[in-house]
Amino acid sequence: MPNKNTPGLLLTGIVAALIAGSLDALAAVYILAAGQGKMVFQYIAAGAIGREAAFLGGNRSILIGVGFHYLIAAIFTLIFFIFYQREAILRRNAGVVAFVYGILMWVIMNLLVLPVSKLKIDINKFTFKGTVTGMAILIICVALPIVLARYWYENKRKTA
Repeated sequence: MPNKNTPGLLLTGIVAALIAGSLDALAAVYILAAGQGKMVFQYIAAGAIGREAAFLGGNRSILIGVGFHYLIAAIFTLIFFIFYQREAILRRNAGVVAFVYGILMWVIMNLLVLPVSKLKIDINKFTFKGTVTGMAILIICVALPIVLARYWYENKRKTA
C-alpha cells in the first residue's frame, strides 16, 4: 500500500496519459506534419466528424482533435495499467514491454481503428518508412512513458 507521499495509481495514470499524449502530439506535429499543429488535430478530429467538417471547422475541430488525442492516450494508459496487474510478463523488462506495446498500439490504431473511422484509411497504402516512423513514435513517446510510469508507481509502492 502506498504511503501518503506516494501519488495514487489514478494520479500516476493521469500524469502518464498526459505525458504520453503530449510527447506523441509533439512528435506528430514536428516529425510527421512539419510543425503544422492545427492540421494534426484537425486530422484526428476528421476520424470522428469527417474530413470536410474537421478541416472547415476551425478551432472547434482542433479542440475535438485535442480531446480525442488525449482520450486515446488515456485509454492506452488504462489498458496497460489494468493488464500490468494481471500479467506477470509485463513486469519483467520495461524496454521490451514498451517496444511490444508500442507496436501493438500501432497495429490497433492503424489496422483496426483508422480503417473504420470516417477517415477510411486504406491499409494498402502504408509505406515502410511511414510504418517504422509511426511505430518508433508510439514506442518512444507513448508506450515508454506509460510503462515507466507504472513501473515507477510499483517501485514507490514497494519501498513505501
